[in-house]
Amino acid sequence: MEKVQRKQRDKEFIIDPGKKLHIIGKFLLKTDLLVRDTETHESVQLLSVNKDATKILVQGRMAEQFKLNAHIVLYKLLARYVELECEVLEEKPNNQYIMLVEHVSIASRERKFTRIKPPDGSVWITNLRTSRTTIDANLFNIPTSVKVNFADTERTLKPKFDIVKIDVFNSIGDKFDLVKKTGKILYIPNTQKPDSFKSSDPNGFIDYEHELGDEDDVRKKIIEYANQKIRSELIVPVIYINHDEQAIPIGYVHAQNKTREIDITEVMEIKTLTFDMVDRIRESNTILVKERFSVIDLSTGGLRVKINHPDLNSELPRRKGFSFDIFFKMQSPITAYGVVRSIARDTDGNLYVGLSLEGNSARPGEKKRFIDNVNRMLSDSGVKVG
Repeated sequence: MEKVQRKQRDKEFIIDPGKKLHIIGKFLLKTDLLVRDTETHESVQLLSVNKDATKILVQGRMAEQFKLNAHIVLYKLLARYVELECEVLEEKPNNQYIMLVEHVSIASRERKFTRIKPPDGSVWITNLRTSRTTIDANLFNIPTSVKVNFADTERTLKPKFDIVKIDVFNSIGDKFDLVKKTGKILYIPNTQKPDSFKSSDPNGFIDYEHELGDEDDVRKKIIEYANQKIRSELIVPVIYINHDEQAIPIGYVHAQNKTREIDITEVMEIKTLTFDMVDRIRESNTILVKERFSVIDLSTGGLRVKINHPDLNSELPRRKGFSFDIFFKMQSPITAYGVVRSIARDTDGNLYVGLSLEGNSARPGEKKRFIDNVNRMLSDSGVKVG
């Protein structure tokens, strides 16, 4: 099993050979250990351990259960989660294997949520939505879809203003840096009136008078605008909401008039246009996969799924998270956003993705419905809930 997870479980690695032997010999010997990231929750029995706890002999449950030199993780949930990271060294008769124990670790704290394996075919996820290209605040990689949408909208606005430009943010001046940093609109209806530099809505608009400093600074800016023959100015940020639910200022709409004031109605129209641009960019930058993927186990805090898809297998290890629909059999879907906590890949190329459910659902009560379903499964299996 190849681990490609980015976020390690909080755990303590046992280094001392004596402590390793104590843990394996007292708590794991002659017991069943689960094999991590197997859809059917494969297990082995630990038969023996050598004196320095570097090798173990395990009894497999099926023929050719492991390949030579494969890296696997065996685990058992005691008071805390105990994990053995191993390499298969040798296959013995009767499906027995000698394994090199590379690491022994214990979870730093008890598992917060109780996991359960759902009955086959009872829970799955589908409609996975993630990005084709990462769009981040650094703007190192600007997708073509962004440039195309900016150009199309700019052509639409050109007849309405004396000067208009839509572009990505660069270090091009204090006004633009201010809009990018705050995510607010810079609106100066009349550059020759000091009151125009103030803002009556500090939540959505920049108070440019405050940012400039004092009255002398405002007068200097008025003179600067007069020299440039600019009567009115507007800068509206384009805020992209990515699939990780992050708000990223990727660009701006900059409009100037020389003879007339830009009306507040036009400001709101441009703000609405930026929403439309972002919707089109998201749509063209979204991978939507409608296939079903089985849920291997779940808890009230999240779930683990098995995924094998040409787009997702390469994209998901690079993503912080993604949105999807959870289906419990005979129920309507639950829309969720999952943060990727761990990813492992088996020798067949399957991904095993651990997700914690975070963020707000598109519909009220979705998280509660998910928790109720999991608690029902836990109760049906004999686990005390609540």
